[in-house]
Amino acid sequence: MTDTEVVTTPEQVEEEFVWLFPGDVKVGPNVRTELPDDKAFRQSIKARGVLEAITVYRDEQGGYVLDRGQRRLLTATEVGTPLIPARVVPKPEEADRIGDQLVENIHRTDMAEKEVIAGVEQLALLGVSAAQIVKRTAIARPTVNALLTVIDKESSRSRFEAGELTLEHAVIFAEFEHDEAATARLEQHHKWGYGLEQEAQRLRDEAAEQAAYDTEVERLRGEGLPVLSADEAEEAHDALRVERLRTAEGEPIPVEDWPNVPGAVVLVTESWEYPEPDPSDEGDGQLEDNGEPDDEYVELVKVYQAAWVVPHATAAEDAGFLLPEVVPHTGDSSAPAEAEEAAETHRAERRRVIANNKAWVSAEIVRRKWLAGFLARKTAPKGAEALICEAVVTGEHSLYKAMESNHPRLRDLLGVGADKSRWDSHGDVAKLAGKATTPKGSTMTTLAAVIAAWENSTGKHTWRNPDKWDARVLGALIEWGYEASEVEGILIGREDTHGVADPSTTSEVKAEEADQTGADATVDSPTNAA
Repeated sequence: MTDTEVVTTPEQVEEEFVWLFPGDVKVGPNVRTELPDDKAFRQSIKARGVLEAITVYRDEQGGYVLDRGQRRLLTATEVGTPLIPARVVPKPEEADRIGDQLVENIHRTDMAEKEVIAGVEQLALLGVSAAQIVKRTAIARPTVNALLTVIDKESSRSRFEAGELTLEHAVIFAEFEHDEAATARLEQHHKWGYGLEQEAQRLRDEAAEQAAYDTEVERLRGEGLPVLSADEAEEAHDALRVERLRTAEGEPIPVEDWPNVPGAVVLVTESWEYPEPDPSDEGDGQLEDNGEPDDEYVELVKVYQAAWVVPHATAAEDAGFLLPEVVPHTGDSSAPAEAEEAAETHRAERRRVIANNKAWVSAEIVRRKWLAGFLARKTAPKGAEALICEAVVTGEHSLYKAMESNHPRLRDLLGVGADKSRWDSHGDVAKLAGKATTPKGSTMTTLAAVIAAWENSTGKHTWRNPDKWDARVLGALIEWGYEASEVEGILIGREDTHGVADPSTTSEVKAEEADQTGADATVDSPTNAA
C-alpha cells in the first residue's frame, strides 16, 4: 500500500472562520472612501444580520484588521449587530489588497428584474406576507406591493421583465389588463410620453362615474320608472323631451300624463351645481352677481336629473301628439347647412371642454399626490432659487393670496393643520417656517410655499386660459421629474388633442343639447309632422 502525501498551501493552513464583535475589528486602509447612505441596506443588516462574511487579517498584536467588507462592518456597528461572520486570512501584500478591493467593488451586477420578481413570487408562494418580505429583503414596501401586483399578470409581467415597462408602469397596465379598451388608451399615452398615471386615474374616475350613474338608474327603476341604461341612452340619438310635445289642441301635455305618452322613457342626465350653503359656515353663502358663491373654495357637485323623453318621435306622432318645429337661432333661416355646421362645431367644442375638464380633475389627483412627496424633500432641486426669486420679486398673485390665507394648500400637501381655517392655522405655518433652520431647508420650505400657492390657484379653468406663470411652474416641475398629462401639457404649449374624439363625452353633449333646446332654439307653433 502506497502512502499518499497531502499537500497543503499556506492559505489553507492559516485561514479560519470566526464570529466577531463588530467593535473588535479595526478598519484598515481601503480604496473606497465614500460610502452611500443606504437606508435599505441598514434595514437589511438590522433585520437579518451580516449574511456574507467580511475578510480580516491579524496585525502584529493579534488584533483583527478589516481587509474587505467595509460597508457591512460599519453598518453592523451602526445598527448594533452583536456578532458578524469573518474569514481570517494572512495579511495581504499591498498590491494584492488594492487590487482585491477594486475587484470586489467594481465587478458587481445587479439582479435582473425577472430574477427579483421571481424571488418575491417564490416567497409569496411559501406563504410569506408582504410585510415579512419587506423585513427579510429590505425592499421598500411600495416596491414589494408593486411586484406582488404584477406577478400574476402575464402580459404586464413579461413586458416588465423584458425592460419595456418600468415597475410603476407595469403596475398600471396590470390593473387594467382585463380591459382591452383601457389598455389601448394606456398604450397610446405610453407611446407618446403622456402621463400614464393620470390616464389611469382618468380610467378609474370614469369607472366610478359609470358606477354612480348605474346606481342612479337602478334606484329610479326601483321606483317603477322606465329608465334607459347608459348604453340605451347612447343609442337614443333623437330623444325629444316630452315637455316639448303638444296635444292635438296645441296645449302642453300635463306633467302627470307624461308617463302615458307612447314610447316615453326616463333619461338620466347630469349637471353640476353649487351645493346649498351651510348657515353655520363663515360668509353669507350667497351667490355673487356672476352666479358663483362668495367662497372661492366651494366646489361644484354633480347632480342627477330624470327627464321624460321619447327616443323616437314616431310613436308620439302616431298617437296624435304634435311635434315642435325648431328653428335654430342662426339669423338666417334659409341656411340650414350653415346652422348644422355651427351646431356641430359647438358640439365638438363641448366634447373638448368636457373631456379636458374630466382629464384635469384626474390629473389633479395624481399631481397633488406627487407634490406631497416632492415638497417633503429636504433639499431644493436645481433652479429652485430662480423660481422663488421670480415669484417674490414680481409679486406673483397666487403667492400673495396664499399668504393671506395662511397657505392652505401648503398645509394640505405637507399634512400640517390641513383641516384648520385661515384663522386657526397661523401657528402651524409658523412651525413650518421654524423647522427650516438651515439654508437648504429654508430654500426648500420657501419653494414648497411658492409651488403650493400656484397649485391652489389652479382648476379646470387653468387649461383653458394658461398664463406665463402656469407654464413657468409646470415646466419646472417637469424638469424636476413630474410626468405631465396631455391636458396639463396645454399649459406649456403642447397640442390639445385630448377631447377631439373622446367617446366618453358624447352622451353628456347630447344631454346638454336636450336640456338647452328651449334656450338655443325658437319653438314655433306646433305642427303635425305627418
